Amino acid sequence: MDDEERKRRIRRLVFASPALARALLAGDYRSAFKGRGMDFDGLREYGTDDDALRMDWNATARLGKPYVKTWRDDRSLSVYLVVDESESMDRGDRRADTARTAASLVAYACSANGVRVGGLFFGGDALEHVEPDTGPRRALALIERVMEGRRGPGHGSRLPEALEAAASWLKRRSLVLIVSDFQAAAYAVPLALLARRHDVAMIHIRDGSDLPLVPDGWTLRAVDAESGRARLVPGRSRVWKGAVRRASAGAKLELLSAAAAARVSVLPLGPSDDPVLALTQFFGRRGRRP
Repeated sequence: MDDEERKRRIRRLVFASPALARALLAGDYRSAFKGRGMDFDGLREYGTDDDALRMDWNATARLGKPYVKTWRDDRSLSVYLVVDESESMDRGDRRADTARTAASLVAYACSANGVRVGGLFFGGDALEHVEPDTGPRRALALIERVMEGRRGPGHGSRLPEALEAAASWLKRRSLVLIVSDFQAAAYAVPLALLARRHDVAMIHIRDGSDLPLVPDGWTLRAVDAESGRARLVPGRSRVWKGAVRRASAGAKLELLSAAAAARVSVLPLGPSDDPVLALTQFFGRRGRRP
């Protein structure tokens, strides 16, 4: 994407952001993003109206009197976008464009609602952290970075390392949105650890094709987007087609298993989906859940 096309897309997002903010607010966007955490405030002596489950037994034993913990609402919840820029995102039907649009829409909606937003970009050997902040300038800078789609040297998505880095960088409870095709392995444990402290959602960027388009009778030289290995691809080979389908099914099973184990919500998003409608419905459901 050249600079002019990137600027045109950013301008369209700027003009669409007020309508998007209203639509997401109507879908309980604010309740999904803000005020759902609690910060420790202090200790006070136990009263007759207090719940015994809130008792701080360590302080009670140390001070010789019953004490309870007090809490206050966390109103500074941040949104943190973890965006996959690996080579596999360029495969299929506009995966990278779908991911960039979804991440950009969330960034503008956060800006319109006064929510702090930052991000982590990963692809190849690179990890780039953008500290969460508020205001339209931060949203514009973040969207420009999303649209630019920089990628470091090397192959693979490094999704496990990205999740570990997000857990390390985020000091306060945040809503973490992982925007990826999840064509990676061994990310279930880092995902579960991240979800223990933060509110995590997975935006699964997908396309409608299970197989690369190789005409029968053709043999092409292809490069694995994750490993960088090159091989010849025979269009008529049933063995090759079966291996690709099994790999796709395995990646989907790993995604669903990891999400279920970590109790994380998943939003599938494809090129034919309306991203505004899909995000509105998704966060509306999150805002209404018990």
